[in-house]
Amino acid sequence: MNIGRAIIAGAAGGVAMTVLGWIVRQFGLEMNAEMMLGTMVSSPGSTTWIIGFGIHLMLSVLIALLYGVGFERVTHRAGATVGLGFAVIHVIIAGFVMAMIPAMHPMIPEQMPAPGAFLANMGGSFVALFVFEHLLYGAIVGALYRPVAVESSVRAVPV
Repeated sequence: MNIGRAIIAGAAGGVAMTVLGWIVRQFGLEMNAEMMLGTMVSSPGSTTWIIGFGIHLMLSVLIALLYGVGFERVTHRAGATVGLGFAVIHVIIAGFVMAMIPAMHPMIPEQMPAPGAFLANMGGSFVALFVFEHLLYGAIVGALYRPVAVESSVRAVPV
């Protein structure tokens, strides 16, 4: 597995998700994964978003390492389309993890609403954005990870 390429691909995918989140906030949709992550470990303040962004990047890199294992060991190839396939699994797992956030987040439900599975408690726009961001992440990780090093099981026989 190419760990360096997986790290770069995961960081790029995580940054793309953050940029997309910033863009939709400019249009009034208050989706801010970085603040949610930051407030899990810090009180709201001027550095909370930065802490959450760091957590998001670390998670993005760790998940890209899992994608890399899948590209190398399962599909034996990578690319945007293969990354999208992996992202479907990623969306399902992440969607159900969101339902468990209240058990881990000290500010839910007293100060922040529980997001629900796939952010369903926040409305359909949030669900659509959640799915789209993760599909975008998978496509970016797949595109940047390639090519996959395939080990050949056929050995040349000396003549």
